[in-house]
Amino acid sequence: MGFKLTYSDGQADDYDNSTQWAVEDGVLKMGREAGKWTVLVSPSHWATIEVSQDEDASKDQPGDDKEESDEGKSTDRDHDEDDDHDEDH
Repeated sequence: MGFKLTYSDGQADDYDNSTQWAVEDGVLKMGREAGKWTVLVSPSHWATIEVSQDEDASKDQPGDDKEESDEGKSTDRDHDEDDDHDEDH
């Protein structure tokens, strides 16, 4: 799987499937072969790692292709009931 690495200064780099990586004690280790690391990134220098799925791998995954968003939906089950009772009686 390819991945996007965002550094703590905001710079981001994309890496393809041929780059292997691991995080050990906060240190990001990268290289062409797992266990043979050629790049070590200090925990203070990287912020996030976003892993992307291969197109072939996503075709093998069960389920539908629809994305669902919870944005704008209340997670408080009685939220709507509370809104009905905001008026002074």
